[in-house]
Amino acid sequence: MPNKRRVLGQHMLVDRKVLADIITAAGIDKNEFVCEAGTGHGILTTELCKRARMVFSFEVDSALYAKARAHMTSPNLKLINADLFDRTNLQFDVFVSNLPYSRSRDAIEWLAMQKFKRAVVMVQQEFADKLLAEPEDKNYRAISALAAYCFELKALFHVGSKSFEPRPLIESVVLRVLPVRKLSDQTIRNLNLLFSKRNKKASSVASKAGIPNFESGETRIDELPPDRLFELAELMSG
Repeated sequence: MPNKRRVLGQHMLVDRKVLADIITAAGIDKNEFVCEAGTGHGILTTELCKRARMVFSFEVDSALYAKARAHMTSPNLKLINADLFDRTNLQFDVFVSNLPYSRSRDAIEWLAMQKFKRAVVMVQQEFADKLLAEPEDKNYRAISALAAYCFELKALFHVGSKSFEPRPLIESVVLRVLPVRKLSDQTIRNLNLLFSKRNKKASSVASKAGIPNFESGETRIDELPPDRLFELAELMSG
């Protein structure tokens, strides 16, 4: 039977050198509130608590949450057994996470709706390639346009499979994320709807959505730059 956490894309970071590099990249100071997605075994959480004013760590796995509650007693730590990405209007300065691979897209879309100073996240290489893809690139997706429009992204360093338990089949990348603008949930849904018609002409898709004067020539949806995609997505919201 396959390992449950491997199936869910949940690979626990065990490399202390990588951990130290993530903490350094986050640059947390004693007055900042930190939000973490995925407490896991608490290796990252513990280091965050040493630096932050307060850490809010969300763990959806009840067994992992119970273990964390049993051995983690930092006074500036609040553990929550819930799905962070279902929460809105949280107040935090820094987001730090070794994201479960299966939740990477959810995390980036969620961050696009939040107010924060910076984030440092670890994602799989394939997903990072999609985040950084440009129009007409084979990896260009709705999430690529969202990332380019909402954030300044920088790949900081790569992380090999030996740094995790269980070991993933592919390498990971640590990214720094700086916010540029926020989006509404409706706009993100509209963007994803547009990309469900990615090979159609943008003008045709716009016309069928009740927007007859969206000038884009013969350009397809997946050829539009992020600003034009979001212009269309906003128009779809009326």
